[in-house]
Order: sequence, then structure tokens, then C-alpha cells
Amino acid sequence: MEEIPEPQMSYVGKKIAYYSAIIGTLIFLTYLISNSFFLIIAGAVFTLSAAIVNIIVIALIIVELISYQNHWRRALITIISMLLNIPLVLLYIFALSYFHL
Repeated sequence: MEEIPEPQMSYVGKKIAYYSAIIGTLIFLTYLISNSFFLIIAGAVFTLSAAIVNIIVIALIIVELISYQNHWRRALITIISMLLNIPLVLLYIFALSYFHL
């Protein structure tokens, strides 16, 4: 019997979610330390570009999920881990606006 290959987009999606959170947090913390207006612009550009990349990767994971239905748990966990970056971004935006940082 032929072995079914494991979907690659789940691995890529988890790495993208992890590095997006790390880079976004580093930009946020660096802004808190330096209070540089450039980091606000860099953070906004990073957030928009990361959102676009994440949407594309989630769409590819969904397509892969249709092709490899026996790996649905892995795909679902990956999608959830990618979507967990949204509350993180909202928390950072709330902190910046509420505390007038």
C-alpha cells in the first residue's frame, strides 16, 4: 500500500504563524522602548503584509484539506494557530491607543 504524503502547507502555516507573532512582538516592544514613529509605520506595513500572506496560506491549507481529508486535524490546528495572531494584534493596538503610547 502506498503511503499518503503529509501536507506541507500545515508545516508552513505553523511556521508563518510563529514568526509573524515573534516579529510583530519585537516591533511592538522596540516601539515601547524607543517611541519611534518609524516603528509605527513599520508595524502597520508588517501587519498588513502578514495579513495578506496569512490569508493566502490559509486558503492553500483549505485547498490542501480538500485534497487530503485524512489530515483534517492537523490542518484545523494550523488554521487556529494562524488565527490566534488576530487577538494578539488587537491587544497591541488596544495597548497603543489606550495608553497613548
